This record gives sequence, C-alpha cells and structure tokens, in this order.
Amino acid sequence: MRFAFIEENFVVSGGMRRIIEISNRLVEKGHEVDILIVLDNVPLECDWLEVKANIIRFKDRRDYDIAIFNHAPVWIVMDTVVARLKVYYWLNFEGAYFTSPTWYDAYKYDCFIVANSHWTADCAKMVYGKRPPVVHGGIDKKLFRPIDVEKEYDIVSIVPEDKPEKGGFYVKRVCEIGNWKLGNIVGLRQEDMAEAYSKGKIFLGMPECEGFYNPALEAMACGVPVVLTDACGNMDYAVDGKNCLIIPRNVGAAMQAIKEIQESPSLQKELIKNGFETVKQYNWDKAGSDFEKVVVRELNGSN
Repeated sequence: MRFAFIEENFVVSGGMRRIIEISNRLVEKGHEVDILIVLDNVPLECDWLEVKANIIRFKDRRDYDIAIFNHAPVWIVMDTVVARLKVYYWLNFEGAYFTSPTWYDAYKYDCFIVANSHWTADCAKMVYGKRPPVVHGGIDKKLFRPIDVEKEYDIVSIVPEDKPEKGGFYVKRVCEIGNWKLGNIVGLRQEDMAEAYSKGKIFLGMPECEGFYNPALEAMACGVPVVLTDACGNMDYAVDGKNCLIIPRNVGAAMQAIKEIQESPSLQKELIKNGFETVKQYNWDKAGSDFEKVVVRELNGSN
C-alpha cells in the first residue's frame, strides 16, 4: 500500500519521533511511504533520526491509499490530498492549546481518528462522540539503555526554555531550593541522550498536559528512578509507587518525593526494576504493526 504522512518539518520532538519510527516500520513491511513536507523553506532531510520513507515536497505528492496528519493546522491542505482513507492521528488534545480559532476546524474534518493514549482517546470521544482506537508509541532500547557513568546530576529533566507547559520553571525552582545539580537533556544528539539520562540520580518531569510523554519512559529505560506529574497521557504507563512517584504540580510535592527516593535505597531499586519492566511493553515494531492493522482494517471496512 502507499502511505503519506503530511508534516510541516522535522522538529525534534516526541511526536515527530513517533511519526518517523512508525513510517520506518511501514517501509520495512514493504509499503511505499512518503513524508510530505508542507513548508517550502524546510530542508528535505532529518538530521537527528534516520528516515526510511521518501521525503518530498507537498506539491510533488502522489495518490495514496492512506494519508495521515497529526497536527491540527495541517487539516487545511488535506482536501488536496488524494487518498482512499484520511487519518488524523491525535498525539495530544490540541484543543487545549490552540493558538488560532481556525484550528478548531480540524475537528470538523471528515477523517478516521486514531489516538496515541487512552486519555487522548477519551478527549476525542468528547469531540466526536465515538472513542477511537489507541496506538501507543515505543522506546528504542538500543538507543535508550543504562550507561555505566558517574552520577553527575542530582536531577535530570527535559527543560526547554520556549515551552513553559513542559514544567521547566518548576523543575528549576525545585533544584534551586534543594541545592540540587540539574542536568538538562534538551538539545543533545540522540546518541548522547542515554549517557545524559544515566548521569542523573533521579528524573523529574513536571509537564502540565501531554499526549503520552516519552521522556519518563526513556529515563526508565536508562535505569533512572522517575518523579512525575499526572500529565494525562502519561498515566497509560505511570503507576505511583511502582515504577515512579506521581506528584501534584507544585514545588513542595516534588521536593518531598525526591527526598523520599534519596533516603530510601530500597525504593530506588524498586522503581528502577519496575521501570525496566514497564519499558518492555513499548517498542516501535509493535507500534508500527498496531498502526498498520488499525488503519488498514478501517480502509478495508470503509470500501
């Protein structure tokens, strides 16, 4: 079959990783896959992750069996895409942070919905009246794994300066008050991330709202105990007291959880052990197969 993923660029993000990893698996299964880049000023290459699909300009698109978009503003070009099935892959509840009223029109577009977590599926049901199927992402365990390095940081985290919803303010304030050294994973090459995670004694994630939130799983895969806010989509894998400590989104709660882990070697070991077990449930081969099954089944059923 011929697939198309319609994207604006190859920005480094969990959502873009998901699209690339799933498209790579579809290629490996023998499908023809194009990634169509809508913006004319964006290079036709990805410099941070291997892409096995064809990368072409949107204007050079072909006819497709299945065409997928995952970001609301892209809906506006979907009418010009010729495809037997059009899919909106929800990677978050974008309505929670829409910056333009026209983005809401994406919810009026007639297409098949797939969700990336049970929370996004619940949100989609509120919009459409029907709960869509869920296709989780995965973790590359060859890339994210424990590295035997000295623990340089009391806390490691994802702290982008331009995205306050990721909780960077809270993480920095926790480290300032606790006098804990912070290691920031943002901006590193993919091949350096496992080492950076492994240098941390604890991973602290304090996002407000996420469709899934891969960083906590990446930290688990690297053998780092996790402290995490309930950010909606991450509740698909986060279990308080088992593979992480779940906290309210405030500085005091974060400091209390960190100290609890620091003072209990047995808790550290338990969180790390169960984190490894959790990560085993998420792999990109399964994600690619699940996505293929869901959309092909819908295509065959709708024709």
